This record gives sequence, C-alpha cells and structure tokens, in this order.
Amino acid sequence: MGTAEIIIFLLLMTCLLALLAQRGNIPYSSAFLLGGVALGFVPSVRDLELAPESMLMIFLPPLLMEAAYFTSLRDFRDNLRPILKLAIGLVFITAVIIAAVFVHIVPEATWAMGFVLGAIISPPDVVAATSVIKKMRIPKRITTILEGESLVNDAMGLVMYKFAVAAVLTGYFSFPQASTQFVMMAVIGVGVGLAVGYLFIRFFRHIKEIPIEILSSIMIPYLSYFLAEHVHGSGVLAVVATGLYVSWHSPTTFTAKFRIPAEAVWHMLSFVLSAFVFILIGMQIPSLLERVSIYSPSALAEDAAIICGAVVLVRFVYVFAVGYGTRFLFPAIRKNDPYPPWQNTFLIGYVGMRGVVSLATALALPVAMWDGTPFPHRDLILFLALSVIVFTLVVQGLSLPWLLRRLTLTYEGKILYEDWFARVSAARMALEKIEDLQATGKAHAPALMRIKSHYEERLESLGDGPNT
Repeated sequence: MGTAEIIIFLLLMTCLLALLAQRGNIPYSSAFLLGGVALGFVPSVRDLELAPESMLMIFLPPLLMEAAYFTSLRDFRDNLRPILKLAIGLVFITAVIIAAVFVHIVPEATWAMGFVLGAIISPPDVVAATSVIKKMRIPKRITTILEGESLVNDAMGLVMYKFAVAAVLTGYFSFPQASTQFVMMAVIGVGVGLAVGYLFIRFFRHIKEIPIEILSSIMIPYLSYFLAEHVHGSGVLAVVATGLYVSWHSPTTFTAKFRIPAEAVWHMLSFVLSAFVFILIGMQIPSLLERVSIYSPSALAEDAAIICGAVVLVRFVYVFAVGYGTRFLFPAIRKNDPYPPWQNTFLIGYVGMRGVVSLATALALPVAMWDGTPFPHRDLILFLALSVIVFTLVVQGLSLPWLLRRLTLTYEGKILYEDWFARVSAARMALEKIEDLQATGKAHAPALMRIKSHYEERLESLGDGPNT
C-alpha cells in the first residue's frame, strides 16, 4: 500500500479501536497503543515511517495548544510551585537515577549513555496525560498540576537529551553550559510564545470569516513552535505560552459564533492526532523487537522491568517527599497550603504517562558516532524507552479507572463553590433575560415558558451550593 492508502487505513482502524475502547471502558491511548502493536506486524503498514523531527512538528504543536488553551491561567499560576517542582526537579532527579540504574545493569555503558536514556524517559507527556485523565472524575487541582507538569517539563527533558547525546558523541559535558542553555531556551520560548499570542489576538479581530478564523487558530501553534525553534528557543514552551495567552483573552475576543464550530473542529483534530501518535508508537515495537533479538529475552525483560520499576518508584518517592517535606520544613507554606490527603498525592505519583516526546527523542538518536562506528547501545536504549512508554500507557493507564474507584479523593471546597456560584449566576442571568423578553412581547411566549422552566429546575437542582 502507498502512503495515502496506509493513512486512510489507519483512520479506519482509529474508528474501530476507539469504538472497542468505548465498549470496553478503557482509555483511548491504551487501545490505540495496543492496536498499533498489532498493526506493526502487518508488512505493508509497518512501512509507514516519519522522521522524529516530523513527528514533533506535526503532532506536538496543536496538541500542546489545546491542552494549554483549556488550562486555567489562574489555576496554573496558583499551582506554579508544585508544577515547577515536578517539571524541573523531578525530571532532573529521574534522569540522574535512571542513568545510575542503566550503568549498573549495563556495566560497559558510560554515564553519558545513561543520561541519554534518563533524558528520554524522564518527562511525562501532555498528550498521554490528558488522554488518560480527560474523561475521568478527578479533582481540578490534580488535573491542573498533572497537565501543567506535562506542558512545561518537555523543555527540561529536551535540553538534557541534547547535551547527553553530545557528551556521548564528543566525550565532553558541561553542567553550567547546559543550565544556561535551558534558561535561555525557556526565556526565548516564552517570549516568542507571548508575542505570537498577542499578535494573533490583535489580528483575529480583523477576520470576519469563520473558516478562516478556525484555520488561523490551527496554524498559530505551528507558527509559534517554528519561530521559537528557529531562534534557538523552546518550541514547547512557546506553544504553551501562546495557548495560555490566547485562553486568557478568549472571552473578550472569540464570539459564540466562532467557538461552537471551532470547538468541534479542534476536538476532532485532537482526537485524530492523538490516535495517530499512540498507533505510531505501537507500530515501532515489532521492528524494534527484531533488532534487539541479539540480546537474551530474559535479560531484556529483566532490564525493562528494572527501568520501569525505577521510573515509577522515583516518582512516588519524590512526590511524597517533596509534597509533605516542603510543608514540614516551611510552616508558611503549610499555613497557606495544608498537607494534602495522601490519596490525592498518591494519584499524582501514579499518573506519569510517557508518549510522543519520549518516542520522538528516542528515534532521533544518531545511528553512528563521528568516526562512523555505531552509536553504543542504541537499540537497547530504544527498547527500554519504549518499554517505559508501553508500561505507563497500558499498565498504569488501564488500571487507573480501577484505582479511582477505590481512592477516596478530596475535592477543594473553594473550587466546588466557585463552580456552583458560576452555574447559579448563569441561570439567574438567563431568567432575567427571559423576563425582559416576556415584558417586550417580541418572543414566542410558549417557547419562553419552556426555557424558563428549564432554568428554574436547574436553579432548584443546584440548591444552596456544595458543603464546604
């Protein structure tokens, strides 16, 4: 089959896998990944290959934009401390520990090779995280922290990856240079993202055609990503900054006439791109298994189990240690933000899915060194990285609904009250507008009565608000 036929076939498989996931009540990401593994054994389909850079450029910008757009800027700002601890501190600690574990299980490997693997699998992925938790009932703060972590941490992981690969190729590594590079990429990326968001909001007001408005909203994350990468900034942070800026100004910029069709288009785009990401991840596995057949199957299984266990354990230990340790050491923090329930902290520690960024960086590993010799342990690093992706998406993803049914999560009273107050205010404003229309006599009276009874029932069902 040609490329066009393969893409059409994958679209059909996406529909089928989504239907099976819905009937089986399992996360879409897990179903798409397992389906991709099966498709990877089909010779004519497995021929479809995308360059790692193309995977990031095609899939990442719109998916990041959607996640950032639907992230509350206020909630993101209020939870910036835990988000940065996870996005920077946890990513660095994970990379260091995974490097140590890799050097231990592969004695001939260097620390630089270990840091390559650590940088690849240390950052959880926003696409994987949102695909798993999107349709589940989870406290808003947990969702904000998990999505915020996944939005920010890719920049840290990509910088570490770049310097770790350079260290393997050249034998030289400079921690001060890497730290400076990370700060510069972050500052440039955020600056470019805010500038693109500002120009888009100013430009959007002059567009009067709905199709062009929707198309421009799709193209803007690509523009932000490409511009930031061109000036050596973080394309990931640029898109995140653009999404947050546009989201903040959307209530005064976007009309209902635009939002309704745009939401449908974006929902479909996000669904298709996410599906393709996980299917393509699964399709890499059969060919990779063939390449690592030179290793003992039992040794591969043991190494994969050790790495996956280390990734999960490090996250749990870090989340609990930092979450409770910070409040214990600093009473001022504890006073404003008391100790969280252990169930909520456990969930944050459990949800750490890897996805497209880990896959793309793993596949982008050089095939050879400067002198033409093969890149050391490349296939083993790829195998271990894919093992972590599959484990977090399939094992943790499939078990998450079961876990949520058994954890008694705590919801913040303030957020519940704000949600209730917004719904009550909207219903009351609707009733006031209906009464104004009734007074003018210009609207169909029976229709107004039906609508009025609907909002009166809604107010009655809302009652006196949540118990806080």
